[in-house]
Amino acid sequence: MSEARFIVAPESKPAFTRYSRLHEDVVRKRKVILAPERAYELDPIGLAVLGHVDGLASVAEISQRLAQSYSAPVEVIQTDVVKLLQGLADKRLLRDGPDAFSPPPLSQMAKSYAPFERGPAGLLAELTHRCPLQCPYCSNPLDLERANTELTSGEWGDVFRQAASIGALQLHLSGGEPTIRRDLEEILAHAVDAGLYTNLVTSAVLLTRERLAHLAEIGLDHVQVSVQDVVPESSDHISGYEGGVAKKRDVARWARELGLGLTINAPIHRQNVDHLPQIIDFAVEVGAQRLEVAHIQYYAWAEVNRAALIPTREKFLATVGIVEEAKKRLQGVLNFDFVIHDHYASRPKACTGGWGRSIMVVTPSGKALPCHAAQTLPGLSFDNVRDRPLGEIWRDGAAFQAFRGEEWMQEPCRSCDKRGVDYGGCRCQALAVTGDAAATDPACHRSAHHEEFAALGQNESLLPAPPFVYRRLGGAERKEKTLDQQPA
Repeated sequence: MSEARFIVAPESKPAFTRYSRLHEDVVRKRKVILAPERAYELDPIGLAVLGHVDGLASVAEISQRLAQSYSAPVEVIQTDVVKLLQGLADKRLLRDGPDAFSPPPLSQMAKSYAPFERGPAGLLAELTHRCPLQCPYCSNPLDLERANTELTSGEWGDVFRQAASIGALQLHLSGGEPTIRRDLEEILAHAVDAGLYTNLVTSAVLLTRERLAHLAEIGLDHVQVSVQDVVPESSDHISGYEGGVAKKRDVARWARELGLGLTINAPIHRQNVDHLPQIIDFAVEVGAQRLEVAHIQYYAWAEVNRAALIPTREKFLATVGIVEEAKKRLQGVLNFDFVIHDHYASRPKACTGGWGRSIMVVTPSGKALPCHAAQTLPGLSFDNVRDRPLGEIWRDGAAFQAFRGEEWMQEPCRSCDKRGVDYGGCRCQALAVTGDAAATDPACHRSAHHEEFAALGQNESLLPAPPFVYRRLGGAERKEKTLDQQPA
């Protein structure tokens, strides 16, 4: 199933894949390339080149047309064209010859949106907190929302239209496990009609080929399959679910057969860190375009299971080398997103691209959040999409304003020249370690708590791993309920 690198040559006839396309971003009055969990902005030259990419014209023909249009030597133009197209091909966004699949056309409604300044780039829609897996690092809150509070498919459709109208391009259909929703097809149809690029974030264990094919027919663009491990015994232990690896391999194969984009998401921690080379091999084997190697962050269920999950500094550093080697070896075959471990970092990460800057999260019951863990912060009030328009929540909602911009920052963040890069880092992590959500993220070397934070991770990682506290409906301290006991 793994694919060879597409080398762009004069005789190549490049085309966008089923899961990538030129898109009219009417809210921002520009054209972008929409791709799995990405939107690439184009300059005029890039747009001129890609306007000729249709799977029928060769690179030589495209270069000749552009040379005539710009009165430039064809040799110079062709060199630039090949360079641009090779970069996109190495991201697995182009293929040689037209794709057998085609994305749905933009609806009339999606063409009619008005401009909206500084809106979100993406929406994370948590369709449900129900899930057959019980992963001990799940980012869902400890007090999971019940099925009888979930937004209906029609309510989700209204959310999607509002999100697209204020600038959202990417939609992540997540959970819990989104395929538990019997009305997922209706929900997806609303998203496609709204003009959103659709990503299904799934454990994959409940999918059938027939259902995935139906979702692809409706217009699903991309599937992100989470893997707890690719060693079956370890995967079963981490997830609390038997037989997951084989099913994930099947779903990955079906996704590629249907022309969908495919990302493998591998949360990395103490219990699976030694298997990273096998996880990379798995992603190549199933033909994924992207692999997310993401060292987990310690809030929600991961905070409960810290000592069972934190790897040693040495193990973390080994993953850096493994990923760097694989990036070089697999250029043009597999793209990597690598999220480092915070305890062993020197700089913080920008939380969801900056608090209230690029991502909006909506929980199953309709709460609008600036990040998926924002409910761990005390004192914040969250608007509900059932009660207030999404655009108003984004611009003026108290939770979105709380840590947006720089006014809230304390020293050393306030005077740091990186404050416009990391936007202060993670507020949930700052609260968990310092007791103050406005404090400097302890992952930063300038934090007064940085050494304590690094030592905490290393010290815990050297202790014997305690048993997992598994994610279960109702919270870490409540009586277990199985999936069959949950309301449909």
